[in-house]
Amino acid sequence: MSLKNLLPGRLGFGTAPLGNMFRAIPDEEARATVEAAWEQGIRFYDTAPFYGAGLAEERLGEVLAGKPRDEYV
Repeated sequence: MSLKNLLPGRLGFGTAPLGNMFRAIPDEEARATVEAAWEQGIRFYDTAPFYGAGLAEERLGEVLAGKPRDEYV
């Protein structure tokens, strides 16, 4: 299986900013950002526990928990 078959699109969303990497952002802004990405068709998300000591993962997970699991990577 190739990576091309796994990824749902050409664009992805790197979530380091959700972990306050560049500036502190409120939870509401983080949620709105992920929702906006989803609405624009983004289905590939990159996150890591190093992004805000897990904050980015938590914020992303809260939004994606309400989405169909088979629609994103």
